This record gives sequence, C-alpha cells and structure tokens, in this order.
Amino acid sequence: MEQRQPHEQSAPEGHREELVGEVEVVTYHDDQSQYTVLRIAPEEGYDDPQAPSLWRSLRLSAVGAMVQPAAGQRLRLTGRWTTHKSHGRQFAFDSAEILPPASVEGAARYLASGVFEGIGETLARRIVDKLGPGAIEVIHAHPEQLEGIAGLRSAVRAKLIEAVRAQFTRHKLHGFLRGVGLGPRQSAAVALKLGADAEERIRANPYELAGAVAGIGFVIADRIARELGFAPDSLHRCRAALLHSLRSAADEGHSLLGEEALRSRTADLLRLEPERLPLTEALEQLADAEEVTLEHGLLEGERAVYLPHLAACERGLAANLARLLTGGPRTPLATEADLERFERRSGFELDSDQRRAVLGLLQTPLALLTGGPGVGKTTIVRCLVALAEAAGARVKLASPTGRAAKRLTEATERQASTLHRLLLYDPQTRAFTHNQDRPLQADLLVVDETSMLDVVIAHHTFKAIDTATRVVLVGDPDQLPSVAPGNVLVELMRSQRAPVFRLTQIHRQGRNSRIVENAHRILRGEMPVFPSRGEPPSDCYFFPAEDALRCAERTVEVVTQRIPRSFGFDWVQSVQVLAPMYRGECGVDALNERLRAALGAGGPEFRAGERSWRVGDRVIHTRNDYDKEVFNGDMGRVVSVSEEGLNVAYPERTVAYAPDELGDLQPAFAVTVHRSQGSEYDVVVLPVVPQHHLMLQRNLLYTAVTRARKLLVLVGAAAAIRRAVENAEQGLRLARLERRLVQLLPETHAPLRSWAPPAT
Repeated sequence: MEQRQPHEQSAPEGHREELVGEVEVVTYHDDQSQYTVLRIAPEEGYDDPQAPSLWRSLRLSAVGAMVQPAAGQRLRLTGRWTTHKSHGRQFAFDSAEILPPASVEGAARYLASGVFEGIGETLARRIVDKLGPGAIEVIHAHPEQLEGIAGLRSAVRAKLIEAVRAQFTRHKLHGFLRGVGLGPRQSAAVALKLGADAEERIRANPYELAGAVAGIGFVIADRIARELGFAPDSLHRCRAALLHSLRSAADEGHSLLGEEALRSRTADLLRLEPERLPLTEALEQLADAEEVTLEHGLLEGERAVYLPHLAACERGLAANLARLLTGGPRTPLATEADLERFERRSGFELDSDQRRAVLGLLQTPLALLTGGPGVGKTTIVRCLVALAEAAGARVKLASPTGRAAKRLTEATERQASTLHRLLLYDPQTRAFTHNQDRPLQADLLVVDETSMLDVVIAHHTFKAIDTATRVVLVGDPDQLPSVAPGNVLVELMRSQRAPVFRLTQIHRQGRNSRIVENAHRILRGEMPVFPSRGEPPSDCYFFPAEDALRCAERTVEVVTQRIPRSFGFDWVQSVQVLAPMYRGECGVDALNERLRAALGAGGPEFRAGERSWRVGDRVIHTRNDYDKEVFNGDMGRVVSVSEEGLNVAYPERTVAYAPDELGDLQPAFAVTVHRSQGSEYDVVVLPVVPQHHLMLQRNLLYTAVTRARKLLVLVGAAAAIRRAVENAEQGLRLARLERRLVQLLPETHAPLRSWAPPAT
C-alpha cells in the first residue's frame, strides 16, 4: 500500500493552516523583494500525531516573503500547500513569525547562522551552554550575562548585544505592522521607508503610509487609522483623502480639479457630509506643506487644485511651447523646386494638401500634422525626413511608446526611439540627461502618435528642445487621449497657437481597405459596413453574438480557429484581442483566461497571489520603469520562469522580474483599447456587447478599428456598435494647457477648418 506524506493526510491543497518548524537551510532570499525559499524541519507531531518518526526525517520546502531568514530560526508560518510543476509540494506562506528556539541545538545554529557578526559555531555553543535555549532573550534582557564566556572578545560582545537589540526592535516593529494587517513585503517596505521609529510615526499619523509605500494607499491607511482610534473627521484623515482624490483624478487623466469638485469627491470618499469635514483647513495645510498647488485664474470662480508635479509640468510645458512658437522665422529646409525633384526621384505623387503640408512643416518652428487613417501622414513624414536630411539638417524621430517608435523606424527607414530614451533617463539621478541646460542636438524633431502624449513627458521633452530646433507633432486628435494625465494634442490644437496641417483625402492604399473606410464612416457617425455572404474577401468582418457569454465564446473561436484557418495567421503571434473594459464575460480579464486556456501551454509556472505566469504568456508592462527601461504599454512574452521570478522578452531586450515586481505586468492576449494606443497589429478582434455601455464611445471604437493593419473582426451586437457610433461625447478631461497658452500668446493662427475640438 502506497504511503502518503503526512501533510497530505490532513492538509488539502489550498487549505489555510499553520506550520511550525526550524529553518534548516535558507535556499534563497532576495533582500529587496523579501522573497524566500526555505527548507523546514517541522516540529514533531505536527499535523499527524500518528507518525512522529516520519516527521523527524521529513524536510519541507516553504516559499514566501520574510525579513532576514536564518538557519536555526524557529518559525510559525501561515499559508497553504501548493504543488509546483518543477519543485513539487511546497508550503506557500504569507505570514512568518519568529519564535524562541525550542532547543539548545536550534539556539546554537541560529547564533552561528551568520546573522551575528563574529559568532561561529564554537562561540555559539559556549553562549548557549551558559545561557540555555533562550539565549537570545537573555542577551536582550541581561546582556551582562555574556561576560566571562571564553573567546568572546569585548568588541564581538558589543556587536552581538547591538544586533540582538536591533533584532528585537525590528521584530517588535514587524509584529506591530503585521498586527495592523500589513503583509511581510509591505512591512519590510514600511520599515525601510520610515525607519526604526516607524511604529511611533504610524501611531501618530497612520495616513503617512498612504502613498509612501507602493501598494499601500488611502484605503489601507484608513483601515489602520480606524483600528488605532482616529476620528472620522480628523484633519489627518481629511488631508489624506484630499490627496487620494487628486491622485484618483490623475489616474482618470485629469491634470487638476476645481476646489468644489475636489471637496465633493473627498466627502463621497469619506461618506460624510462636506459641512461635517474640515476640508478647507485641511486643504490650506496641504498647500502650506507644498503637497498640493493652488492656482487662481484658470477656472471660473474657484481655485484650481493640482498635485505639485502636474502643476509644474503643465506650467513648464506652456512656457516652452510659447518659447518655440515665438522663436522667430525659420529658413525653409526645402523649396517647391526641392520638393518637385524629390517627387521625381522617389516616385511619390503628393496632392495639393500634402505638398502644402510638407513645405509648411519644414519652415515653421512648431507645427502639427494630423489626419485619420489612409490620408498619407506616414508618407509626409518620410518626405520631411528625406528633404531635411538633403538640406544637411540633423533629424531625430521619436514616439511616446516603444511599439510606436518601432513602427516609425520601419516607415522612415531611420532609427526612431521612445521619448524616454531620446531624453536619456539616468537611473542614478532619476532625471533626464537632456533638459534646458543640455538640449537635444537636432535641427528637426518629429514626434509621432502625439495623441498619447501626456503632460509630464511632454514637459520634459519640450524643456529639452533648443529654440533653433524645428518640431513637427504628428497625431490624430480623434483617437483616445493619453493614459496618463493631460490632453496635450487636443489642447494645443484647441488653443490655435500653432499651425495645423490636417490631411483629409484618402489615398490609393486606403481606398481599397474597408478598415480605412469604416474608420472614416465611424468618425462621420455612420455605421461600419461589412461584406455580405458571397462577396469577395474583405479585410473587415462582423460576427453577431447578442449576449456576452456567447460573444466571449465566439471571440475565442474566431481568434483560435476561424482566422488561422481562413487567413493563415498564427493567432498567438499576429492576433490581438481588444476590449472596451476589464470586467464581464467579454472583458479583458475573462478573455485572457479563455485565450490562455486555448493556448494550452504547459511547463514551469510561477504563482504570485491569485495570478500565475508561465512560458508563452503574452504580457504588457503597465508603468514607466526607467531603471529597467520598460515603459507603460510595452508588450512582450514570458520566456522563462523560476523560483526567483520570470524573464520577459521585449522587442529590444529581455527583462527579469522579481516576485514583488510582477504587479507591473498584466496578461495581454487581450488588452483594453486604451492600452493599444500607439500600436498596430496585423489582426484585431474586437468584442462589442451592450454590457460595455459605459465605455461605448465613438473615439474608443475609432481607436480600436484603426489599430488593425491587415484584418479587423468585430464580434457582438449590432446595437452595441450603433451605440458607440452615435455616442460622440467624450468624457471631459480637465487640463489647462490651452488656457495657459492663450494667456501667454494673445495672437492666434488661422482658425482650424477641418477639425472640431471636443466640446468642453
């Protein structure tokens, strides 16, 4: 009869329990993430009193996060049993409590583990022989008892006493932090950030935690404050809630809030009437501490409230745009004769609007090139680059994202970079190398996909542009705005302070594409058209599915079966599913699970919390990480996993992620339309159902359609598509770049004729 392991008799996988034992070996520990792999000798009789001899010989693997593990430590671990494909049964713990050693042997091993400088096995044994198994507690309470131990020099004794006291302080702090509900990684981060007096600081103001440590926001700090007895209307709470409301608004894309809107949001967050809260006093205290910026004259009848860095960026961006726009006349980089010669040599046939755009863009200090798909923006950029180089100009090309920069490189056959790389971020100083004191060396800078340009990176970019440099901004104002705060392209166009060259005529390659045709139909408020049965093959199709569950099933079928069978595309490499939102049967989260299951990839897996990662997974990075040189929206594939984390291959490099960094990644078999900005995919599949009603807007549908290069498939309900087409209202994004530019530059350029800015 097969003998089962003791933990398998009463510890089903996923069941939460405690494991008490002694650390035999620290297999792996990362000081930054606190990720730890231990070999544990469980205490006799644990979980199976009938098999003590088996438990004495059993050594278990435990994985989790803890501070400063050491051989010989006696631990109480709380967690669940899991099965790792490569390493077998493991105890995945989320809580680790250090207990007093239970034996002389354990105490000696702990003292000799390397945690205490200068203490080897011989000295450890002598200390334990004199002080007993509770040696650590004795050293802390009665350090004088160390005197007289042979070989324990005074300098080593002093370091041992200091280390034991520091250890008790650290364990006391971590005990307090765990007591208020923080996990081991959060506790370690708080201790590092706030120092040895962290407990006193938190007891005085628990809201200091909000924003100070990654993963701890207002909600967690507020729960801790309630447990510590803080009043619902305390000033500490009001200040933290005001900041949280501003940060939440920034996450929604707003650069600022009006004072009344901020009060209303904050009162809703605190679930109290505004008149019961000292919000005015709290706001003034934040302003005095320079944690918010208050400005007059930007909003009618009230003050504008900014996070300080957003105020500085918007103010600086407006000033540098004005500087470039008033930099004086420029000698044209090309004449009409130059353009005619270029057309003859290259075989380009430009229409009158395109010719006017090329010549105008090459003689103005700062101008915009806009237009929808198929109108020739890429052709114009290629002409600009070729003519400028022929005139001896130094040309630089950039885009907000790596994917858009790669497309720009392919289109122009010149090297393009992300704006972050162009500006040379220095991880040591955490600042860009290029700035107003060290500007970019270029005569012409072309920035593509400027609808994605947020106020922060735009500020840093324009700060680094010399007054003598010409700038061409290329973008489509009908696309969704940037994910981060600001609406730079639209605000600049709306200000009418910079020349705008808008292309409208669809050219040969676009006229043969139903994708291009439908994009322009959507902009005009017309329903897209799809081929009927029996018509010639098209690049645009619609598969009806009225309810969300059927739509999700059909989406997976279309992606994994119909498209590969009918068009020959490898769906794993070439097909991107876009969805309007994360939740629901047809949301990004559920579709990622379905598509990953359809992929059926096996092999090693790394589990972090409720999410697992394995080789072959398509992933997207969700924030700007200047140290790793990976930025918000970069997409890659998991190429290896191990106990230490995983490696992701991006187009330009492979990047390693430790366990505590996996929050920066999301699955990307399906992504939101917002996340797809600046990208093009060979094939786009877009589920659209009535359940997406909150996000069904014309600019979202238009953005999704224009991401497809060779094939577009819509799946869902025709009524939902119609709702999106008819909903031309865009959510108002609060920014004041336009107002600042108008104040700085009273003179306007000719009114825009072919683009109507969204109503405010």
